[in-house]
Amino acid sequence: MSVIEIRKVIKVLGGKAVPVDDYIAQEEFVEVIHSGRVLFRHTVSPSELYEWAVGYLYTNRVIKDLSKVKVWEENGKIFLDGEVNFEPGAFWGFTSGCGSSVENFCLTDLPVLVEERVYFRVSKIFEIFEEFNKKSVNFKLAGSLHSSAICDELGIIYFSEDVARHNAVDKVIGKALLEGKELSGTFLLTSGRISSEIVRKAVLVRIPVIVSHSAPTTFAIDLAQTYGLTLIGFLRGKKCNVYSHDWRILV
Repeated sequence: MSVIEIRKVIKVLGGKAVPVDDYIAQEEFVEVIHSGRVLFRHTVSPSELYEWAVGYLYTNRVIKDLSKVKVWEENGKIFLDGEVNFEPGAFWGFTSGCGSSVENFCLTDLPVLVEERVYFRVSKIFEIFEEFNKKSVNFKLAGSLHSSAICDELGIIYFSEDVARHNAVDKVIGKALLEGKELSGTFLLTSGRISSEIVRKAVLVRIPVIVSHSAPTTFAIDLAQTYGLTLIGFLRGKKCNVYSHDWRILV
């Protein structure tokens, strides 16, 4: 399914207002339903909803064991059957991500990644990031989409786009979880800023490196330093900043 559509807009240029067709990113609400009850609603680009749901629910610990839960998408809604960790009366708070209706920001079950002794050549990261930008065609058309990818030293393994950067991350993580992919030898590319929420998601699935052309927040850097994750930001051309655990990056 496409994540963009064409709509009429008025373009003002050179003192003139002209009606034109323009590409607009789609954004819709999706309901997540368990045992006939709506757990929550979330805004998302209407593509790869099944993969998004698996990634989102797992990284927010609503689902802790995929083998004990059936997840499916039907008519733009997500249905769950089995064991879920969602208490309506429990504390749920907003995070710095856009589009989230609920987030259980719990750090107690995060693994420590310092044992993931993987290394990436920065020249290879630059090369793969160029490929990543070329694949982000819908961003070039509509301008309001984020991209995310899971990569290894050979290139991009999974790629997704969404109106929200964390949704795009959830989609690629969902794809990896559904295939049972081991992620300790991979890195995550994202087109948006690196927030603490993105770091938490990567740590939960043992992705040891995050790369973005944007910058991380202070809390993201603190979490990454604590949990052993390497953060690379401000990747522009052949330049970048490494904010934590630089020993994984070979110059």
